[in-house]
Amino acid sequence: MSKALLLPTAAALIALLLSSNTLASDQRDFAEQSCKDVMRLSGADRDIALAFAHGYRLGKKGTTRYEIETLAQITDRFIDYCLDHPSENALQSFEKVAE
Repeated sequence: MSKALLLPTAAALIALLLSSNTLASDQRDFAEQSCKDVMRLSGADRDIALAFAHGYRLGKKGTTRYEIETLAQITDRFIDYCLDHPSENALQSFEKVAE
C-alpha cells in the first residue's frame, strides 16, 4: 500500500473502531436491567426502553396489533410498579404488569 493511501486508510479504520466502541458501550440488555435502572433513564432513552419492552411483549404474543390506550395503561402500571419495587428485574416486572 502506498504512503498516500496509508494515512486515509488508517484514519478510516480508527474512525470505524471508535464508532463501534461507542455503539458497544451504548448497548443495553433489558433482561439484565433493574426497575431502578429503567426509571433512571430519561427522555428518549426511557422512551426507547419502554417501546422495546412493548415490542418484545407483542412479539412473544405473535402479534403486531396494538391499542395505544392499552400500551399507555401498561406503561403507567410498569412505572408505578418499578417505583415501588426498584430492585426487581425490569423485564420480569414489565411482563407481570402487562398480563
